[in-house]
Amino acid sequence: MSQSDASSKQVATTPSSSSSCPTEMLFSKLKAVPESKSLDHLVRFLGSWTGSDKFFMLIQYGSNVVVALLMALHALRQRRGKGFSVAHLIPRVRALNALTADARILFRIWGLLPMLKWMLSLAHHPPPSRNLRLIERLQALSMVVYAPMEAAAYLAMHKILPISPASQNFLWLNGCRLWAAYVLLDFWHVVEDNRLLRTNAKALEKSRGHPSPHDSEKALSEEQQTTRRMWSELRQRKDMLLSQFWVNVGYLPLTMHWSVEGGLITDGWVGVFGTIAAVASTRMQWKATA
Repeated sequence: MSQSDASSKQVATTPSSSSSCPTEMLFSKLKAVPESKSLDHLVRFLGSWTGSDKFFMLIQYGSNVVVALLMALHALRQRRGKGFSVAHLIPRVRALNALTADARILFRIWGLLPMLKWMLSLAHHPPPSRNLRLIERLQALSMVVYAPMEAAAYLAMHKILPISPASQNFLWLNGCRLWAAYVLLDFWHVVEDNRLLRTNAKALEKSRGHPSPHDSEKALSEEQQTTRRMWSELRQRKDMLLSQFWVNVGYLPLTMHWSVEGGLITDGWVGVFGTIAAVASTRMQWKATA
């Protein structure tokens, strides 16, 4: 056999050997899996700072609920004298809760920067009504003070800043009182936004009316398509306000609880109200990253 024949034979066998490679086999199988828009959406959601915070928030407060359920189940089994116990799971879930809670505060440690940006935005682009201007200015001021108080207390808790336990407690309590004030103001914000939304809806109905919901997009004129988009934006805004309302429903008991020495509610209820806020805020962020 000549050298050229041997080389041609070697070349001919190369594709066969490469096709049997595990990596090639894996990626050839993956070709059959279609690209997923849901996966792309999830990556966008978790890739944002707010999205990852909401993910950890669900774990943090959901684990509180799980601990409460496990404790109730453990007590029930003890009363009935059953041998199998779930008590060994409780420290593990509590450890997960502590880890996610700590991580969320750590990730918020530069939270003062977006608050300052918010204040600058309010100065350059004030809200449309006098009430909204007052609400958002008070909210921004409360958060600008709250953010460094939380960061200082957190760093002191981890022995990074030389702050006494009494001063740490002062920072935690009063920071949460500022947060509670923000939540109360946000209820007012939702009411004011809803009032403006209703006013805009009435004006739109008077000026443009409603396009028929049964007509296809192609059957509508350009003006009717614009009207339909305007109504769609109003519905989306209404949906967002409803979600924000439920975020506040979850946060208000929590901020009141953390604003009082010794607290007001049990860890189980902290989990319930925190989960309400987490689900509502996750829903908002999920739609924002669509």
